[in-house]
Amino acid sequence: MHITNDIKDVNRLRKILQVFFEEGFGHYILKSRYRKHLSWGKRFKIIPPPSEYAEAAIHLRHAFERLGPTFVKLGQLLSLRPDLVPLEFCRELEHLQDHVPPFPYEQVQKIIEEDLKQPLSTIFSSFNPVPIASASMAQVHSAVLKSGQRVAVKVQRPGIQEIIDTDLDILFHLAHSLESHFPDTQNYRPMGVVKEFAYWTRRELNFKIEAQSAQRLCDELKDNHKVLVPKVYREYSSRRIMVQDFVEGSKLDDMAVLKRNHINPSRLAMTYFTSILEQALLHGFFHADPHPANIFVDKHGKLIYLDYGIMGYLPREDRDKVIKFIVSLSERDADKSMDIIASLARDVSKGDVAQFKQEALPILEEIYGFSIAQKSVGSALYEIISLGAKYNIIFDPNHILVAKTFYQAEGMGLKLNPKFKLREGFETFAKLYLKKNYSPQKIVGDIAGTFWKQRNLLFDLPDHLARIVERMENPEPRHVFEIQQLLELEQEFEKANKRKTMSLIIAALILSSAVLFYMEGRTELFGLPLSLVMFLTALILMFVFIIYKKGGGWYDGKDR
Repeated sequence: MHITNDIKDVNRLRKILQVFFEEGFGHYILKSRYRKHLSWGKRFKIIPPPSEYAEAAIHLRHAFERLGPTFVKLGQLLSLRPDLVPLEFCRELEHLQDHVPPFPYEQVQKIIEEDLKQPLSTIFSSFNPVPIASASMAQVHSAVLKSGQRVAVKVQRPGIQEIIDTDLDILFHLAHSLESHFPDTQNYRPMGVVKEFAYWTRRELNFKIEAQSAQRLCDELKDNHKVLVPKVYREYSSRRIMVQDFVEGSKLDDMAVLKRNHINPSRLAMTYFTSILEQALLHGFFHADPHPANIFVDKHGKLIYLDYGIMGYLPREDRDKVIKFIVSLSERDADKSMDIIASLARDVSKGDVAQFKQEALPILEEIYGFSIAQKSVGSALYEIISLGAKYNIIFDPNHILVAKTFYQAEGMGLKLNPKFKLREGFETFAKLYLKKNYSPQKIVGDIAGTFWKQRNLLFDLPDHLARIVERMENPEPRHVFEIQQLLELEQEFEKANKRKTMSLIIAALILSSAVLFYMEGRTELFGLPLSLVMFLTALILMFVFIIYKKGGGWYDGKDR
């Protein structure tokens, strides 16, 4: 789709404009080319822009909830991205409600049989027609495989792909209009927001990608016996279906259930916090939406990660920078901390880095006023990166996601245990980090990897060593090497310099004579045109140069 194309569904556009108008955003619609799609009564109203961010954020959340799944998903993405929208909007959009009625069992059965190309009854020995959860994108049913394994079957809502494509088409048009008519919005890059939203949403609509993410997270956390990622049955999964082991548990923050199951909230808080650090900073692949609805706790206190639609990735270099930032806070070195954060930025070419640092410094100084155990590191990183859009400092989406994830993890840790100490969380993670990165197996593996990368050099090394040994066993006389070779080298430099100088003189004389000859010999010397004198001089010098070169002479250093 292209923004210059006509909108495919004008009726849907009118519905969207009407909802935004009613929620207080009429000022922007009336100043754009979309005013013609409003009713006559609304086109000529005078409506001021929203005066307060907090109030506008509430109305935006209401508009998104009224407009359905595409806008609910957009709001959920924006709630994770303070670099794309003001922080007040992020916090309000966290409260988006995604309640939709379930779709009929007949449609569930049809999708499963179309994608897996076999009757539902040949895959499952039983299948509960009543969903256990329903959302805008999909709903979940419990079932039992022929093997007897109880599973959860996630099925995509029928027609959701077409609905989202239609809304994306309209969102691209609206974003383009915002950038064209309201230059102040350009720092927040409306077109960039929609492009990123389209990318994430289309990935989330492909359950094969989610299944791969679940499997990767499961593999990375396999040694952490306090965390569980349910097994994915890839043979029964497709773009619209994902089948996992069924797990029973309660939401992470359900204190009543935790108390009933005699689960220690303090230990659970530490397990949760360190598991987030392990994912992000040790493995570089992490669950980027770890709110209570996506993380359950079983009756034994084991964490269960669910819903892998939004995952973050940090390469090793960026992980090291985040760790250095955390360490720099304890050193109370504001300049160092800010330099590390700025180095994470993806693009600062059009940004005001000086102003960005100036506004961010008070956030760091507030941390310095407390111990690391009292102040939220994730919150600081999150707030500082949030300032990026204001000063056109563009960060990689994954940096925003990791800051948000730390921030959420700290908040949940304190909710579970009001006495939760970040220092203890970082110390626990530090032990795991050292164990993983500096174990004997890891060191041996790194050495082996280095040898493999340098294998070509290593294969050639015996020949190089043999030649060195031969030179050591049959050395040239010390004085020959030190005197003879140095003299030869000096003579070579002299010859090269003399030849270059003489060549330049001859060339200059010939060129000058040509210029003077073109001026018809108006300048004379001893009664002869100066051009002729210079040309004859050049010829004589050239003749001398050739004779001396052939005969040896001072060009070969024989005069020494």
